[in-house]
Amino acid sequence: MPPAFAKDFPSDPALAALVAAYDRGDFGRVRRDGAKLVSGAASAEVKAAAAVLVARTGADPLSIVLFGLTAALLVFLAGFWGWRAGGLGAG
Repeated sequence: MPPAFAKDFPSDPALAALVAAYDRGDFGRVRRDGAKLVSGAASAEVKAAAAVLVARTGADPLSIVLFGLTAALLVFLAGFWGWRAGGLGAG
C-alpha cells in the first residue's frame, strides 16, 4: 500500500518503483534513483513527484538545528567545567 501522499502521483513505472522503495524503507535507493528521475524524466508531473519523494527522505530541518544547539551546549558545558573546576586533573 503506497503512502497517502503518493496516491495522486502520475502513473509511471520508474516512479512506482521509487514509491515501492520508499514504502520498504530503502531511502538510499529513493535518493539515488529519485535524483536521476528528477533530472531525466520527460514529464513535469513525474519530476515533481520524484522531487517530493527525495525531499521526504532528507533530515528534518528542525532536528538539524536542535542537534547543532545540543552540540554547542555540550562544548560550552565541557569548556566551562574545564575552566571552572580544573577539568579531570583537579582534585
